[in-house]
Amino acid sequence: MHIANRLDTQRRLNAFYLREMAPAHRAHEVPVHPAEFRRIHEIEAMWNAYEESRIDLSDLPADAEGFAAWYFEVHKRHCREVAPFFDYIAEAAPAEAMAFYICLEEEVDGRFDDVVALAQLGLGGDMKLALAENFWDEMGNGRLEDMHTVMFCRSSAYMRDILDRAGIDVRDQVPASALKNGNLLLMYALRRRHAGRLLGALTILEHTAPWRFSRTVRGMRRLGMPEDVIHYHDLHIAIDAGHGRDLIRRVVLPLLADHPGLIREVAIGCLIRYRVAVDYYDGIARTLSQTGFAVPWRAGGPAPAAGAFDDQAFRREFPEAGLMEAS
Repeated sequence: MHIANRLDTQRRLNAFYLREMAPAHRAHEVPVHPAEFRRIHEIEAMWNAYEESRIDLSDLPADAEGFAAWYFEVHKRHCREVAPFFDYIAEAAPAEAMAFYICLEEEVDGRFDDVVALAQLGLGGDMKLALAENFWDEMGNGRLEDMHTVMFCRSSAYMRDILDRAGIDVRDQVPASALKNGNLLLMYALRRRHAGRLLGALTILEHTAPWRFSRTVRGMRRLGMPEDVIHYHDLHIAIDAGHGRDLIRRVVLPLLADHPGLIREVAIGCLIRYRVAVDYYDGIARTLSQTGFAVPWRAGGPAPAAGAFDDQAFRREFPEAGLMEAS
């Protein structure tokens, strides 16, 4: 097993990244020793090399216009690949499997709002405004009770009660792929040399989220869960469609028009995030299967059926995502 896929490696990285982002009252925990940084950087180099070996960079576009067409195809392919898992969530998952999926995200501290804040560094003009608006949404537009972390905790508390009654402890079953999913963005955000990769990863994450959230909401309503529990997930259908649209239109494409030499790095961020996310959902499916749930898509199983994700339906359902002009 590659070192990047080991649970102990990803736990070590997550702990180190959270120390780097320690709040003021825990500033004494911030890593300062060169030897400790050196080992972390060695692990990151091996991880990056491994992820780069899994992606195809042979046909990258040469300019921003070409990148737009390339990106929309990657977006469509990514949704199709994870469609079987989210079909299960929407149409078949029992309450315990739904709760496991939601609570697993709580176990992985990816500090998403801090990642969005760090993504603004070095940008200016409308590009910075686009990310600032994204961050302000994460902050609940100035209302404490509407901060996304606060709303998510309300939802996850309900889900944790379901797992407690079923005797299921998520903490003992966190797959390495779940930690990788959060750590990737933290690594990109904390290592400024990966600033282009961070923008690529954030764009495809936010732009594919509306469909994932819509499938999750469908499953939660099928299970009769309370609307206040569903609210966080329902809210993100429209919000993330707008975030994804703004990231590609107002940040990535203008940046690449001015600096086409960045295309490779932004594309690497898109493609690695794509692969790590697929591994994440695969890891959830495998863990659920081992727990006794009949998940149809898991590691080692058949490849997801082509066309399980309807791109045209996505464009009609989420016009806010700005994909209508893509062909």
